[in-house]
Formats: sequence, structure tokens, C-alpha cells
Amino acid sequence: MQLGKMVLAFALVAMSLFAIPAAASAQATQPSNAEAFLVTPLSFVKELDLDFGQIIPGNTDGTVVMDSTGAVTTTGGVVQISGTQQPARFWGYGSFNQRVLINVDANSYTLTREGGTETMIMDQILIGSRPPIIINTNPRRFRIINPDGYFSFTMAGRLQVAADQAPGVYSGEFTVTLEYQ
Repeated sequence: MQLGKMVLAFALVAMSLFAIPAAASAQATQPSNAEAFLVTPLSFVKELDLDFGQIIPGNTDGTVVMDSTGAVTTTGGVVQISGTQQPARFWGYGSFNQRVLINVDANSYTLTREGGTETMIMDQILIGSRPPIIINTNPRRFRIINPDGYFSFTMAGRLQVAADQAPGVYSGEFTVTLEYQ
């Protein structure tokens, strides 16, 4: 056998060893997202939304209280069934030792059931400072202690759940304002 024919025969044998039967071959595609957020000087961005997780209302009124780390406690007949809860997280960028005023636009917020009219109230907005404090329409003053000027903070709060609250996804918005001084 000539060298060229031997190489061709070897190549055909090698290809047949790696061939996948048609029945076992499948191709699946799944799109994925990529994102980045950039913080410019004297600005801030939201990284995560506040999520109280999945809860079961009881036959008595109750609350879901989330602290600034995302830990949840419940009162009344409310039961927490999912560990997907998280506080809102924001990032800002100023300069070392700069003062920042942080406040929210209201002291309580209404969350409305998607596709319905039922509501729940979120209040006692808590900012993840040391120590954590309730923040409201009166701005709280903080100092940037990171030498690079970057900082982050979380926000959580209390959700008031009525007895036998209608099931569904409840959502609402709150506005956070930072004033760099």
C-alpha cells in the first residue's frame, strides 16, 4: 500500500471512531445574558432588587421582616417557604471621607398583586449601615470610608401581610436618593 493511501485509510478509520450516531446527536442552544454596570463619580446604581421571597399567608395578619443581610423573620400566621429573598443592593462612587445623604421618597409603599387589585404595605425601610437603621424621608448622613471612594449599601424592610392574602406576585417601587456633599 502506498503511503498516501495508508494515510487516507488511517484518516477514514480515525474519523469513524469519533463519529457520533445520528440518533444520539442533538444540538441545543440557550441564550444567555451578559451585563455590566459602571459607576461614575458622584452617582450610584442598583445592583439587586428587594425580594421578600415566597411566603404563605396565615389566617391571621402578620409580617415579613427582612434585615439588611437578607435574613427574614415572620410574625402572625405568615410562613417563609423560600430562601430566594434578598435585600436591594446599591453601589456608589464618591471620594474618601465625603459625606452622603441617603433617603427614600416615602415612609411606606404599596405593593399591588400583578393582574389584580389586592395590596400589601411595605414600610420600615432599613439601610444596611453599621448599625442598621430605619431610613425615611428625612435623609440620613453617612461618610464614605473606603479610600477608593466606592461603597455599597443594602435596603430591606417590613412587609405587612393580611390574613388569607390573595396569592400572586406583588410588586411596587421605591426611590432612593443620594446627595453627595
